[in-house]
Amino acid sequence: MTEGRGTGIPIIRREMEKNGSPEPRFETDDNYSYFITTLLIHPAFLTDDGVSGGVDGGVEHLDNKIDIFIKEIFGGVDGGVDDGVKESIKDIVTVLQNISGLNSLEISARINKSIRTTERYIQILRKKDIIEFIGIPKTGGYYLTKKAQNKLK
Repeated sequence: MTEGRGTGIPIIRREMEKNGSPEPRFETDDNYSYFITTLLIHPAFLTDDGVSGGVDGGVEHLDNKIDIFIKEIFGGVDGGVDDGVKESIKDIVTVLQNISGLNSLEISARINKSIRTTERYIQILRKKDIIEFIGIPKTGGYYLTKKAQNKLK
């Protein structure tokens, strides 16, 4: 509905304002080749009245599953694998679990790594059959494989 006529951002901003939510944040690169919108949580949800417990627990549970999965990817071999590499690979898996179909530039912006570094990590994940590229080079993107999705359920 929001993107059908190019009216998405104004509709979202108007609804968030009516709801009392903070203004969205917009990020882009120097070339304006993409933008990322962050929709901030309503302040009422920041209070600890027990409502967030289920969400926090779910996020923690998912984070633990991804940690275990990353250990499986590397087969317990820690000697040659830097913790920073594992953490960045975990970040890519997490990003793609939440937003499928991103290209390497979009992934690199989300994990705050250079495009070259991100592409190295993507190659590791592709070789391990964790992610796959679907589509044509200009418009396609990366997705978790069915194998990876099943492991993370």
